[in-house]
Amino acid sequence: MQQCLEYICREFEKVKDYLHRPTFEKERIIDNLFANFMQCFSEYPFEKKRYPKEFLEAANLYNAGDAVVRQRFADVGMRYLLLSDFYDYVKITHLDRKV
Repeated sequence: MQQCLEYICREFEKVKDYLHRPTFEKERIIDNLFANFMQCFSEYPFEKKRYPKEFLEAANLYNAGDAVVRQRFADVGMRYLLLSDFYDYVKITHLDRKV
């Protein structure tokens, strides 16, 4: 797993309780992690083969400027849910231990 994705998972643990205890600081962290997620998927195309197509499609459409996808992810809650799904996927598949 690329360092940028490892970083996202490590930092996500700091905001896992966002839905129950939202703060401005957690929103800022989520925004930064989301930007890192989108950038990481665009910079490391070989990494894409490891992940479900839903992550790839979201990243590809977002990075391409798709208006519908950009509107959906304008909401910090949706950004959080994408990161949460990614974090859970990595933990369930043990990708974090294959570094």
